[in-house]
Amino acid sequence: MPDQDQRLDVGIIGGGCSGLVTLKELVAEGHRCRVFEKSNVLGGLYTQAYQQGVFVSSHLLTMFSDFVGKDVDILEKPRMLSFIEYAQYLNDYADHFQLKEFIQFGTEVKSLWKDFSDQKWKVRLTNDTQIYSFDRIAICCGVFGNISLPTFQNQDLFQGKIKHMKHIQRYEEFQDKHICIVGSGESASDMILAAAQFGKKAYLSIRKDHGFIVPRYIHGDRFGPADLDTSRIHHSIPRAWGVLHTTIDMFNSLIKSYLKCLFYQKGRSTDYDIVRRAGIYMNLKQIRTSNVWTTYGTKNSNIVEALVKYKHKCQRKPGIKQLKVHSVVFEDNTEEYVDEIVCCTGFKTSFPFIEQSEDADDTLKRYFTEAKISHNLYKHCFHPDLGDEVAWIGFARPALGAIPPLMELQARWFALLCSKKLTLPSKAEMNEKICKYVKYLEWQLTPYRVNRLTNLTDYLIYSDDLARTIGCRPNFTRIFFTEPKLWMKLMCGPLLNAQYRLIGPHAKPKQAKEVILKAKWVKQPNILYFCMLTCYAFFYLVFRIESCKPASWYPL
Repeated sequence: MPDQDQRLDVGIIGGGCSGLVTLKELVAEGHRCRVFEKSNVLGGLYTQAYQQGVFVSSHLLTMFSDFVGKDVDILEKPRMLSFIEYAQYLNDYADHFQLKEFIQFGTEVKSLWKDFSDQKWKVRLTNDTQIYSFDRIAICCGVFGNISLPTFQNQDLFQGKIKHMKHIQRYEEFQDKHICIVGSGESASDMILAAAQFGKKAYLSIRKDHGFIVPRYIHGDRFGPADLDTSRIHHSIPRAWGVLHTTIDMFNSLIKSYLKCLFYQKGRSTDYDIVRRAGIYMNLKQIRTSNVWTTYGTKNSNIVEALVKYKHKCQRKPGIKQLKVHSVVFEDNTEEYVDEIVCCTGFKTSFPFIEQSEDADDTLKRYFTEAKISHNLYKHCFHPDLGDEVAWIGFARPALGAIPPLMELQARWFALLCSKKLTLPSKAEMNEKICKYVKYLEWQLTPYRVNRLTNLTDYLIYSDDLARTIGCRPNFTRIFFTEPKLWMKLMCGPLLNAQYRLIGPHAKPKQAKEVILKAKWVKQPNILYFCMLTCYAFFYLVFRIESCKPASWYPL
């Protein structure tokens, strides 16, 4: 904990998931904090989204490193939480670490600026004359505040409704309607199934490839969430071999599906089996342009279930070409009657407390405009011209994996920077590393996706990069020789953020080991991944073939 004269006043804008974990880490470092949350409840986005919403990552991946929650069985019987359950988890987290006293609910930040007369950051609230003063600012308002709606040709002629998925509260709103869903991400997957179930007709409009489809659960829910194979050994497979890896992985899943039906179901396929295989074939069909390492994951097979189970009234369509009075014309020139278009087209980052501020100067407004392109920040967190005075927490999105663990690592890093236990590189070094990082992302995820989804990153590579910076990445070689059982779970178990509490600042090794060893894991796919990784490592270590270099083994 810093000395009394080193304690900083830190203002945190946003009291959702990222704001809460940032507050916790700063308080742990002894800093004085104030959180401005415009709603009257904890939970941020998850208290406003469609109420039947369910996470696409299991609680094992989404939970913070040092708080499992009140469900004592969830480590051994993992599942996806509903949005309502996760909002409760955040409330329990705040109670456990006594954070609520630092949060001002119902307070919206109207203006943020830097006063160069005292080198302090100033915050002005809506409907409040008081001006608050801080040494550091954490931007934790998230990327889900402002909807991104496309504009269609002849949109003014269309007599139906055009909505964003954020405006959908209950699926029953689709009852007896002709619905067109735009998008292919996880929300679109939920929406198209709901439209197929409740509507008269449902159309799914996808411009190019869909995301890499992963079901929420393997074989229904009998064997746990599908992301149990989001293991270190799996995500260490070299990214250059994405097509081969995806082919092997998909055929492995197909073979298991058919064998299960043959030996355990007397040759009969369940609805789930049919949907699962259809999803595998959809992934294989676009493998050259979108494989497991080159695109974002759609960790939700509802999109497949809608197209397979409700094929009599649900169709996939290309992008929208134009709108007419009561219909949609698609790029293949087919025309369909539509009552409502629901756009699952994501959100756009905005900072109205800067953009509309009368106090902020043009230079600061330019910095924040540049920060909207998340990968142009140093490790998605810091603008080189602002240094560690302003941190953007929660603006990185993993292609596969969960967002909250990344928020936590960012928050831990920022707290240590505030305490001067760590320092940022020079402005020139940060700019150089940002350029190299973006080039790497474009190589792995393609320029098209990186330029369109500027917050996209690789889950394990980014997590380990932050962990190396913080000094909390475990020494896996030492653990292999001293605690082989723990090493096996670290390598083959799901990627729990608890691994980053084994060593380093604010380590909790006893609690972390207990969580890691208790958490459920799956063996068969990880045995396959282990064999594959061993082959790649052999060719890299012996023949120095760069494309076989295991991901995350070395700094990015």
